[in-house]
Amino acid sequence: MNCTTCGKEVAETVKFCDGCGTPLSSKEENMQGSVRSASPNQEIKEHKGIFMLSYVLFFLPLISCPTSKIGRFHANQGLVLLITSVAGNIAVSILSSLLTWLWAITSFIGWAWGIVVLALIIIGMVNANKGEQKPLPVIGGFTIIK
Repeated sequence: MNCTTCGKEVAETVKFCDGCGTPLSSKEENMQGSVRSASPNQEIKEHKGIFMLSYVLFFLPLISCPTSKIGRFHANQGLVLLITSVAGNIAVSILSSLLTWLWAITSFIGWAWGIVVLALIIIGMVNANKGEQKPLPVIGGFTIIK
């Protein structure tokens, strides 16, 4: 084994380089270090349920795995979906209060909006379950959480 700092050849059982004094890591420590840093596939397997639930409760990945880029992606998609849903419900409420005589049409628009939001939630959950980071249709391009 060679020292990474000075390049001197040292025995594998030595913890410090006898040439420059740099601490050397053994193969076991290197193996443990590689296990600690989880790959994206491992992260998806471990947190799949949290990523799926982020489309209903967007803050879950931010609490349970705050350093995860995948978690932040799904949290962002969930937050954008929440904002869109609230804005759409406000618009439907204003429309129904202005057009009270057309209650059947405004009621239909409200139901249609609810179905659209539910479809987006399902699309997001399916993508999270597959381990994909696909943005939601139409609204997925907005980034709030980086």
